[in-house]
Amino acid sequence: MHAGRIAWIDHVKGLGIILVVMSVAALGFGAPEGGSNWMLGVAAWADPFVVPAFFLIAGLFLHRSLFGSAPAYFDRKLLRLVYFFTLWLAIETVILNAGAFTRGPAELARIYLSGWIAPHSPLWFLQQLALFYLVTRTIRRLKAPRVLAAGALLQMLAAAGLFQTGWSVADHFASNYIFFYTGYAGASLVFSFAQSATTRWRDIGWALGIWAGVHTAFVAMGIAGLPIVSLILGFAGSFALIGMGVLLSTLPAAHFIGDAGRQSMAIYLGFFIPLQAVVTLVQASGIFADAGAASLAVAAAALMIALGMHRLAMETPLRMLYVRPRIFRLKRSQTSQRGTLLVSPTQPDA
Repeated sequence: MHAGRIAWIDHVKGLGIILVVMSVAALGFGAPEGGSNWMLGVAAWADPFVVPAFFLIAGLFLHRSLFGSAPAYFDRKLLRLVYFFTLWLAIETVILNAGAFTRGPAELARIYLSGWIAPHSPLWFLQQLALFYLVTRTIRRLKAPRVLAAGALLQMLAAAGLFQTGWSVADHFASNYIFFYTGYAGASLVFSFAQSATTRWRDIGWALGIWAGVHTAFVAMGIAGLPIVSLILGFAGSFALIGMGVLLSTLPAAHFIGDAGRQSMAIYLGFFIPLQAVVTLVQASGIFADAGAASLAVAAAALMIALGMHRLAMETPLRMLYVRPRIFRLKRSQTSQRGTLLVSPTQPDA
């Protein structure tokens, strides 16, 4: 175990980021005409709980700084995410919209600004996380049960189609804020669950088996997104992922999952561009007869490329892609508390 880290959290984040990349790869590759892609089934199975689990884990350490120094909070929780969002959105805009160069810089600027208003790539997660931190700081003195009730109601309204603004930022907020705030307000419950899981192997194993069966049944019946059902599946899946993380953290053979969790920010920032490139190459080559196998290969390649890019960049000035330079930090925040979803407590600001 790395000093200062909680092993099961690394494994939960590792499982989550792997499932995210697999899902994006499946959706990006799609299904060939007249064919099928079993990886799309994997993406549909993971969809009800992967994002909720990430947001729930993100809120676990919020109590350390929510009532602390405002400059430190806004720097560590908001400006840090804004830095990475701004930088990587620019990189994605230029690389993934190279054809826009022929229409002039104004077109590129339009595409870039539209990414701020409604992100089309996985970067939307960083934007939402920054928004969650801002909102939670603003309402920090409200009673937790009231916020939980409001968040649950908002999620159910969104699931029922009664809260659909057409603006992805607002719609994502309605669907996911309850999970983030629960991570903050229910942190003691989450840690107690994880602690009990370390000593009750058989019980956790049976519980995971039952959860997998019930969850799969709801997804197969096409009702996983219904009001109340989606809320329950989001929480149940989040705790199931935590249980899996606890179990896997004890297995030496699963160390690569923990490694992925420790570098989840690097993967999250860096996988989307190579994934698009690999999808194009695989589709052009026709090397895979099975679309599911092609999607899985694309996901594996994107993961490895993202990690390789991070390792190479950290030895060069390009480390600014993953580590925010001090010039972009508030001075009073340099000794602030750490502990977020995507950053290692042992890294300066990765």
